[in-house]
Amino acid sequence: MKDLKKKILDYIKETRAEVKKVTWPGRQYTIAATTVILLIVVVVSVFIMFLDWGLAEIFLFLNRAF
Repeated sequence: MKDLKKKILDYIKETRAEVKKVTWPGRQYTIAATTVILLIVVVVSVFIMFLDWGLAEIFLFLNRAF
């Protein structure tokens, strides 16, 4: 049991040490990256919406025609 407790505490200490080594991005970079990602999500969503609508219309036309 003591061995398990020691392993857990060592893991937590090592994790904290590694997190301190991380170079975190600045506020401006984070805002810019988030904005780009949101714009891409919106563009792709609109594209998929129109693709879905167009395919639905094609299938409805084919269903009525045959």
